[in-house]
Amino acid sequence: MKKIKFLIIMIILFSCNSEKKQVLEKKDAKEERPIKNKSSLNTNEEESIKGFTNFIANGFEIAVVQNKKKIVFGDLNQDGFQDFVAILVSSNTNIDDDDPEEVRIAIYEGSEDDRYIQKALSGNLTSASIYNENPTLKITSTILSVSHQSMRHDYEVKFRFEKKHNDYMLIGSEYNNYGNAVHDGAGNTSINFLTKTKIKKISKYDHEKEKLIELKPVVTKIEEDLVSITQINDLNIYKIIGSE
Repeated sequence: MKKIKFLIIMIILFSCNSEKKQVLEKKDAKEERPIKNKSSLNTNEEESIKGFTNFIANGFEIAVVQNKKKIVFGDLNQDGFQDFVAILVSSNTNIDDDDPEEVRIAIYEGSEDDRYIQKALSGNLTSASIYNENPTLKITSTILSVSHQSMRHDYEVKFRFEKKHNDYMLIGSEYNNYGNAVHDGAGNTSINFLTKTKIKKISKYDHEKEKLIELKPVVTKIEEDLVSITQINDLNIYKIIGSE
């Protein structure tokens, strides 16, 4: 009889200790989970779920050509955060049916919490110079390249963040003129704005020999200082890249 009572007491004590152990384990696990500040959590989550389009200024949207957004990503200023560049068009027109009134190149620098800040905005580049002809954006390392092609010419302009200016500056350009039907007058103008060197090549059609002859390249020095992307617009871009 005494043995039975002893066994019952041992079973009860074992059961209590087991329940106590389980409660402690659950309590310890709860305490190990980090406690987040509710107000800061809500703010961070609200900012982090925003897509890059949320940082586009009112009245503009990213240009869409052949069902593709004109946007590229990279670390242009080498600060470890992703940046993006987009061609923006005024959203007060139907870009599927009409030419937008404004077309601009916008550079957005990334920062913490997936936020973007508009760092640079070009002048107005109208549809005649950049939109309808399907411009191309490309980021290679720290260099932003913007290309455009029309029926009679094409060009490429390159920008890079320059710490000295704390801005994105035009550092190089390539302009190709196709000339006439037999390519008479066709040529290339290449400018390195860092070395202030312009090289111009022109081809001339020899009607007697019936072939295209490439004339000797002309190398000249330019005096202009580096130009910011903010200074580029539809009225001066061709003059800056040496097509005039």
